[in-house]
Amino acid sequence: MTLNRRDFIGGSVAAAAAVHLAGAAGETPVRKNAQWIRNGLIDAGGTHEPFLFVVRRGGYRLDAKQTNDDQQSEKHLQELSNSGVEVFHTHLYKGFGIEAEKEEMEESRQAIAIAHSFGMKADTYIQWNSMMYETFFAEQPQAVNWIQRDIAGLPILLPYGYEQSYRYCPCFANQDYLEYLKRVVRIAIVHVKTDFIHFDNFGLNSEPDSCHCPACVSGFRKYLKSKYSPVQLRDRFGFERIDFVNPPQWNKENPPEKMQVISDPAIQEWIDYRCQIMSDALRQMYEYAMSLNDQVALEINPAGITGGNRTWGSGIDHSRLLPFTKSFWSEEGNDPGCRTDGRLISRIRSYKLASAYSNILLTYVQDSRLSLAEDLAFNQTLGYLGSGPFSPETKEYIGFYRNYRKYYVESESAANIAVFRSYASLTYNNAETQLCAVLAEQTLIQSSIPFDLVFDEGLHNLSKYATVILPNCECLSDQQFQILRRYVEAGGSLVVIGKTGLFDEWRRVRISPGLEGMVDVQQSAKVYDEYAPAIDVAAVAATRKNVGKGRVGYLPALDFDGAMPPYNRYFEITNEYWKRPRNWQQLIDLVRWASGDRPPLLVDGPDYLVANYTRQTREQRVIVHLVNYGVALHPVLKSVSVSATLPEFRKAARVIVYSPDKQGEQQISFTNDGQYTNFIVPEVETYALVIIG
Repeated sequence: MTLNRRDFIGGSVAAAAAVHLAGAAGETPVRKNAQWIRNGLIDAGGTHEPFLFVVRRGGYRLDAKQTNDDQQSEKHLQELSNSGVEVFHTHLYKGFGIEAEKEEMEESRQAIAIAHSFGMKADTYIQWNSMMYETFFAEQPQAVNWIQRDIAGLPILLPYGYEQSYRYCPCFANQDYLEYLKRVVRIAIVHVKTDFIHFDNFGLNSEPDSCHCPACVSGFRKYLKSKYSPVQLRDRFGFERIDFVNPPQWNKENPPEKMQVISDPAIQEWIDYRCQIMSDALRQMYEYAMSLNDQVALEINPAGITGGNRTWGSGIDHSRLLPFTKSFWSEEGNDPGCRTDGRLISRIRSYKLASAYSNILLTYVQDSRLSLAEDLAFNQTLGYLGSGPFSPETKEYIGFYRNYRKYYVESESAANIAVFRSYASLTYNNAETQLCAVLAEQTLIQSSIPFDLVFDEGLHNLSKYATVILPNCECLSDQQFQILRRYVEAGGSLVVIGKTGLFDEWRRVRISPGLEGMVDVQQSAKVYDEYAPAIDVAAVAATRKNVGKGRVGYLPALDFDGAMPPYNRYFEITNEYWKRPRNWQQLIDLVRWASGDRPPLLVDGPDYLVANYTRQTREQRVIVHLVNYGVALHPVLKSVSVSATLPEFRKAARVIVYSPDKQGEQQISFTNDGQYTNFIVPEVETYALVIIG
């Protein structure tokens, strides 16, 4: 039984039992495997490239073999261990074939044995989406039938340019390839004794470079037949016999990267199918790995939330993947900091995505105080730090984290506000939905208002939030509306923005707005039709309404502050858009009203001071993380005023500040005033960790 998007929309996640995942419907499954990773992750090590690949790629330094050997040497491992590294990362399998890579796999096994002798865990790299066919076909001649092929029947290559045309993509609808990949997993766990598997290149190529091999074409049709009854197929396509429904085809006049709105049901279902085959393949690797050793952690490299339409472009639906993993990689760039045009660049969205699924985010943070500070504040650990030797700044942060680790372990978000990221809305119209979500999130980030991200299945667990923001969530199902209405009637609050709920989950136009009765001034979808007269939605005032025991606020639009950046392929909302909208104060006022004007955390600081708010329930304390994203221009912030709420409105006994910028602890004076503990943090350079308990 497979877990698909329809299960989430309809509220049924019974299939989770088939993949050994516990937890109630709609919740992130509670996984008992790899308990060691709950104590955090300090990961570093050697290269993930075997020397065989270095040679085949060409253009290498003549001392490259020595460099590779040094990265797995006892001396290097000892240096990493002495620096505080706890997980050693190294190569294992690149896609040339087990026989072709046998010698270097054995070298990795020996290096991992040394790492274990130093008390470190081992993190091994396995290539997910690349088959170096020149050697692979020599070992496995039948693998010519395992590769992805385009509509013309030609092999699909990884998008690394013509100089790596020897890298074919395997088809994840082909069970024979998955069985081969399991052999690699078995070698990693049983022979090499790894603790942590890193699956790299985890994603599919963008259209028009999608697989049309027989396994995918027939698999797509079988998927539709298993997903829908004949009656539902008629509702979906207008007919019930789908034996000749094919994956989408493109031409020069109609390239996929210029399609902003996706209404074609076959294309919508093809997107869902591509996401599902990736999820099903990962599920198989998870189940197999757990059958060999349930203390092995899985990690993938699918990227985080960077403004792109990952479902449409890469077959990546994080909500179907991250329940199987303990961490994931995002090679997104987006180095944190403030820009002169008012943008605040961060990786906060990707960190919050990881947090939503109890994962750790791995990204490039080495040698930057601000990147390291952001990592600790939003990741609650350090993640991946490169291969060393480490800069003084990195060593400082390693030491700081290890000294004060108890304030990070088993720490969870204390936010009472959530932003809903709707699968259908983001997939079928990324440009408008993603932009609205980014602007709403940016408003919260730059106002130091902590928040969580919630995805489709998370709608079943909204009771912990005072307010849920729906940023242009155009496509909502009837079941989702029922969940939202029950939430509001029970005392929850919504902040609705723009075209939320004007379409159903298949992007069919609703006759009347789905939130009718809760929002009274929202225009119907017909006024947004390209043939209808244009309306200035920003001119419509925000509204507020009490519904049942809850509240609903409505804001017609968020206005980007400045000239809109030029069109991007596939309508990606890159960090050119990452700034507060013109009417950000309207949104803040609505959020505060909806939350009862008593937010759990108040921080008085500039818009480049960002806060995260966590709690440790067992210790009955809350923790405020303060990060100065403007440190390059404003090295020290003085007298930052903070008011924080402890669980069950308890009164604080002490407030302590720690920082990598200063040695030791600093106890500061405070007052307990009704709901709040009030205090002033004397100064924040890059990062301050404030313990209230």
